[in-house]
Amino acid sequence: MPRFYFQESTVTAAAPAQCVSAAAGAISSMGGKPEIQGYRILGKLGSQVKMRIVGGAFAPLSWLPTDVVIDVTEANGQRQVIVSVAERIGFGVALGMEGRMKKHCSETAVALRDSIARQLAGAV
Repeated sequence: MPRFYFQESTVTAAAPAQCVSAAAGAISSMGGKPEIQGYRILGKLGSQVKMRIVGGAFAPLSWLPTDVVIDVTEANGQRQVIVSVAERIGFGVALGMEGRMKKHCSETAVALRDSIARQLAGAV
């Protein structure tokens, strides 16, 4: 169970398949491997091993481990794409790293949402 997560969303008229494709592409562009489960796309970003070897305070932000869940739902004839990003550090989080991890999760959620929205901007 993550200690915290951040959520962002966007609404589009694009078809559900286009939304799923855009979400999977956004995760891939950040170095993750998307797993598509219907209208839910899962992904893991970062590396537990690299982050623990180097130390969370010194590791690049892209190494900080996060879980990504993107859901595509119906919203009044349009699709809502909901991006959730949670920390995936697990046992042994240093207090000094919590602020850095929260900021990274928040920025990752915004970046994924913006990437998806750009891909779907012209899609109908």
